[in-house]
Amino acid sequence: MGNKGQTTIFFSLIISVLLLFTLSALEVGRIYMSKVKIRAVVHSTCSSLMADYNSELFERYHLLFMDPTYGTGSEAALEEKAIDYLDCSLNGEKADGNGIYEFQISQLMLADKEGILYEDMALLKKQIADYEKSGGVLKNAEKLVDILKGKEVNVEGAAKETEQNGVQMPSDSEGKPVEEVEVTDPRDTLKNMLTPGILSITLPEGVDIPKEALVFENAPSKQYEEEQEEERDNSFQNIGTLIRFLKNTVTDDDAENNLKNRAAFVDYVSNHFSNGIRQREDSVHKCEIEYILKGKDSDYKNMQSVVNDIMWMRMPVNYAYLLSDEEKKSEALTVAAAICTATGTEGMIEVVKYLLLGCWAYGETICEMRTLLSGEKIPYIKTKETWTTDLKTLGGTAAVKSTGQGLSYENYLMLLLAKKKGDKLNSCYARMLDLIDVNIKKTDPDFSLVNCAGRLKIQGEISINSHFVKGKDSSLYSEFFEEEIGY
Repeated sequence: MGNKGQTTIFFSLIISVLLLFTLSALEVGRIYMSKVKIRAVVHSTCSSLMADYNSELFERYHLLFMDPTYGTGSEAALEEKAIDYLDCSLNGEKADGNGIYEFQISQLMLADKEGILYEDMALLKKQIADYEKSGGVLKNAEKLVDILKGKEVNVEGAAKETEQNGVQMPSDSEGKPVEEVEVTDPRDTLKNMLTPGILSITLPEGVDIPKEALVFENAPSKQYEEEQEEERDNSFQNIGTLIRFLKNTVTDDDAENNLKNRAAFVDYVSNHFSNGIRQREDSVHKCEIEYILKGKDSDYKNMQSVVNDIMWMRMPVNYAYLLSDEEKKSEALTVAAAICTATGTEGMIEVVKYLLLGCWAYGETICEMRTLLSGEKIPYIKTKETWTTDLKTLGGTAAVKSTGQGLSYENYLMLLLAKKKGDKLNSCYARMLDLIDVNIKKTDPDFSLVNCAGRLKIQGEISINSHFVKGKDSSLYSEFFEEEIGY
């Protein structure tokens, strides 16, 4: 009888141990499966939140960014949404706290947010580059590169000739008698032409560029310094100023390589934003690309500044052609002799000749701008047949006759965009965001681009209900998670 009691106790102990082992195994399995479910639900939650990108921003501008504030201005909105999604997915809608699997979200927070302005808009630049490459839409920039191939202009040679000969003071550089005629100084003619402003004499009739101030709320570009306007002298009274400008043009003239290096940005801007001669109906402002380039406070000022830039881009090209045309150089010499004879400065004839050639080249660009702003093209390099103006009268109100060949106004905008680099390029990206923000606000007043993020992390802790260990703070029953949301 004594042995039977010992046997009963022995088997009872073994059964107890086996039962404890079994229950422990079941609990470990329950904890493991709970953590697997947590990881799956967290991942699903992040995928769901990623789908909350701004649809208009994507459809119109092909950019994937989400607003974690959901228009409220507080990132708590995203945290609450994530908690609701996690709770519903983990516990179901009718959780009563007595089930086998019960989850409690102990904490949740956002971390490492990379907004659209983060690190000089790195995510924005990457998305634009990826879109341009994957979409195969680098058409405009590539076509422009093809047009510029082989179009070498000897501005460097023109600068050297001007520096070597323009500082000499012979009465006649070719040793021939100089014809003395009465003539109005073309530089005075040019000054009178420019009095009403460059847009007044180049815009086609009936085209109106608004002068009202541009208004941007919380403009992303406000963190960047305003770009300073280059000082340029269109009086053509100082040969040193002309020579310095030509030399600077030589060092900065690398249009083809600039286009290749910044093709994605250039093509993206030209395809998604309006300009002074081609407007989009869904844009708030008229001269968008001009604003991206210049950042001034009105469409009129931006257009005027861009037109000036294009003219000074064209002027050295036209000047180089004039120096290759002996007939036109002779004409300039004759007019220079007449001016210097009348003013008693015969020793300055050669200097004035080169200044007049610069003035003439600038006058030709005025006619070219009229053609460009009417939507036509102009040849990149001039020939005797395509030259328009006369030195004594300059451009008047004429426009260069379009041959349908060459570059358009929009092509020149692309060249100006391609020249931007460093902080100036970053400023252009930021001003582009100004426009995107105001355009989307047109249909969604609560939208704010500065709140948008392209990458962030969700961190938190979720606790599992305990059947054996008292207290919910045991690390055995807690799962810490960190998941990244990114486009």
